[in-house]
Amino acid sequence: MTPVRRYPLTAIVLTQDEEINIRDCLKTLAWADDVVVVDSGSRDRTIEIARHERPDVRIFSHGFKDFGDQRNWALDNAQSPHEWILFVDADERIPADCAEAIQHAVGGAGGLVGFFLCARTCFLGRWIRHSTMFPSWQLRLLRRGAVRFQKEGHGQREVAAGPLGYIETPYDHFGFSKGLEAWIARHNRYSTEEIELIHRLRTEPLNILDAFGPPVARRRFLKRLAARIGGRPVMRFVYLYFLRGGWLDGRPGLLYCLLRMAHEIHIVAKMEERRCRLTDERALH
Repeated sequence: MTPVRRYPLTAIVLTQDEEINIRDCLKTLAWADDVVVVDSGSRDRTIEIARHERPDVRIFSHGFKDFGDQRNWALDNAQSPHEWILFVDADERIPADCAEAIQHAVGGAGGLVGFFLCARTCFLGRWIRHSTMFPSWQLRLLRRGAVRFQKEGHGQREVAAGPLGYIETPYDHFGFSKGLEAWIARHNRYSTEEIELIHRLRTEPLNILDAFGPPVARRRFLKRLAARIGGRPVMRFVYLYFLRGGWLDGRPGLLYCLLRMAHEIHIVAKMEERRCRLTDERALH
């Protein structure tokens, strides 16, 4: 077998009970010179499999608080020997064409301090391109010391010390790899975390120019707009299935859009529950 030529870059993989995913994830990172796993107390064979698949992998352990905190901790403690760092989740894969695009971007980065990447989400055996609003951008490739993260809803938002670019060649995301039950349980937790974000977004100003700006600015404008609109579950389904063409993804697309609508129902119900609780508490005082 021809040895894989490694590229001077650190890939950081966040894990927690990922024995079903970690092997395939690390296989697609064979080209990265330095691979770090930051584990959040896995109780399965995640670490054992990681060491078997990638003998030179560096393992760290840190309790999970939120994605922003976890990524910042990794940046502070992994001690990357390289200028560029790539964040990958265990249920994601970096195919060869994406790896090539990443290396090309780093080689010609100039003054850019990071790059947004986009994912192909797979559900029921196929890529559901339209239902998932592809391309949806996340900052995953960054120059060491130039980017920090902060919690936003269940995810994170980048704080960069310079201009950012985009890599259009996608990576693959297998968010349903642990089964639909695990996906639903995870999004039940996420819906609780989204409540504070929605309340904050309602207070942020709407700048109509953002609707015609770069992809990330447009996405954030839509989030602020959606936070102000009633009927979120129905609006989400109509937007994904009809306006974004989710119907083109066939039966998997329909089911995914219904799952996203259910997620919005959970958020609305939890917000109403919170409102009733606060009303009762005020009445007692």
